[in-house]
Amino acid sequence: MIAAIDPGNRRTKYAGLQQRPFVFPSAIGVNDLARNLKRETGPYDFEWEYEGKCGFAGTLALEESEYVESRKDDSKAHFDAKLRTLIALHRFGAGHEFDIVVGQPIETHTEAEKTTIKRMYVGRHDLTINGQRKVITINRCEVSPEGAAAGLLVAPNTGMIRVIDIGSGSVNFATIIDRKFNNRGSWTFTEGMESKRDLQPAAFARQIASKAINRKWASTDKVYLVGGGALELYPFLQEYLQHAQLIDDDPCTANVRAFLMIARRVYG
Repeated sequence: MIAAIDPGNRRTKYAGLQQRPFVFPSAIGVNDLARNLKRETGPYDFEWEYEGKCGFAGTLALEESEYVESRKDDSKAHFDAKLRTLIALHRFGAGHEFDIVVGQPIETHTEAEKTTIKRMYVGRHDLTINGQRKVITINRCEVSPEGAAAGLLVAPNTGMIRVIDIGSGSVNFATIIDRKFNNRGSWTFTEGMESKRDLQPAAFARQIASKAINRKWASTDKVYLVGGGALELYPFLQEYLQHAQLIDDDPCTANVRAFLMIARRVYG
């Protein structure tokens, strides 16, 4: 089965064939004690066991973990991202074998990082969620640049568009020309919606727009907003980027829906 996963720092998004996207909190708690009083498990409450570790994830981690955290940096080549992806495949994927597409911030979308991520995923994974064991085999993995991939949802055959992908730990700036990724006009700002001590949306939007204009984006460029922070910053960004607009009515899942498009093309 093909599947797409965006293991974001705040939310993990999963998309499969003929399925609506699933979104759950990316929070992870490791080595948490078992709950003395069991309660009815919610759809995104996860008790997990994997690679000799155990803990809570999703909404359960937010409610019960003593040391809950969500790793936020400019790479997805780490245990937390892998666990989020495998939880998504365990809970929402049909079957046991998968060909997947995942994301990586533009700045670290290098051959070395992509190779590390592919090695991290390809192979056999023995994961138990809420007492249910599932052996997941990932046969193939491709790594797509975040933000740039989402542009495929709207990119015309000719012309240029810009995409700003506003996440919790980083902001991706992507340029697409004639449906092709343009590296010179693309980069990552390694701060996001949860990087500030006291987030002020208007001020953060100004910072984002200033970085775009300083890198020669025009205030009149066609700019599409995606990511978890798109809805909140959209009205403020319009002050500086005249044609900024939400990519559609669900900007949060835009990347993972684009990853699924890529998976269909790559895996057939």
